[in-house]
Amino acid sequence: MEASDYCTVITTTDTQENAALITQTLLEKELAACVQSSEIESAYRWKGKIITGKEIRLAIKTKTALYPRVKETILSVHTYEVPELHMNVWHKAHDAYMRWIESETVQPDYTEKVTEALLQELST
Repeated sequence: MEASDYCTVITTTDTQENAALITQTLLEKELAACVQSSEIESAYRWKGKIITGKEIRLAIKTKTALYPRVKETILSVHTYEVPELHMNVWHKAHDAYMRWIESETVQPDYTEKVTEALLQELST
């Protein structure tokens, strides 16, 4: 078990309802062990205009190999046309916390393991 086997996936959305749907869907499918949410103020450019407003940021704790399924699931229920969605691979982590994530999430299938290996190979 390596820290790089685990990650935090970040996304934002504009409503508590969509944040709850994303959270519940990921947890029910066992694609995440934990989803933390926090309200944030955002300012960004969109279609030539500057937009400001409140958003909800979700920090999703999961296995790196599950990222393709997490991404697909989020995109299937997200309300944004182009949602923020990125994975931050861990470099160091508490062993007991990693074991907990391991026990609370599904096992990646063969395709995800191959994708994980390719991602690691590309990053070196």
